[in-house]
Amino acid sequence: MALIAAVATLAFSAPAFAAGIGEEDVPSTSIVPAEGPSGAAPANSPASATSPSSAGKTWMPPPAGLKPKAPSHHVSSRNSVREPEIEPAQARMKVLEAQPVYSEPAKSSKHIEQMSVGKFVDVTGSTHYYLQVKLKSGQTGYIDPSAVELVRPADKVFMLTHDAGVLDKPNRWAKKLAEVHQGHNVHVVGLSLNYMRIRMKSGLEGYIPITALE
Repeated sequence: MALIAAVATLAFSAPAFAAGIGEEDVPSTSIVPAEGPSGAAPANSPASATSPSSAGKTWMPPPAGLKPKAPSHHVSSRNSVREPEIEPAQARMKVLEAQPVYSEPAKSSKHIEQMSVGKFVDVTGSTHYYLQVKLKSGQTGYIDPSAVELVRPADKVFMLTHDAGVLDKPNRWAKKLAEVHQGHNVHVVGLSLNYMRIRMKSGLEGYIPITALE
């Protein structure tokens, strides 16, 4: 009888116990993503970006302020304009042939003027094969040395103050023919730009710088 009474008492109190518990008494739950087969985070999880299991490497962002290197463009030297090398000089020469004045020291360059026989032209320098001239228009041009009276005649004897090479043309690119030495006399037979034309005892003629007499 006592057992029956205990069971009846428990059955009577169970509904009352359940009725006394509200929703606020039940702890809230959260959904946790299931792990993959090997325990790694899902592929779309933020943790997968730095997961050691992703190719065995850790992704690192680029340093702040670092800009990608711009590709370099090599400029061909063929496009650069090379200035002609000039040996300065000052002379006024008579035109012997009606030849063109070139814009560059080359016959393939543009013709900027035609010279007239008997006129004079102001020479301002020389290149290896051409003379540089300044025209009345202010333009700089280049002429063939054969077009002007390159050498003015002279007939004097001077004593050399410096050794000098005897050249086949009156410019520094000319071929060396011989050599004369300080203290010796030379027979000057002409003047051309910054050079003197001399005649040696052997009959050889060539050019030496005027500075050899200073």
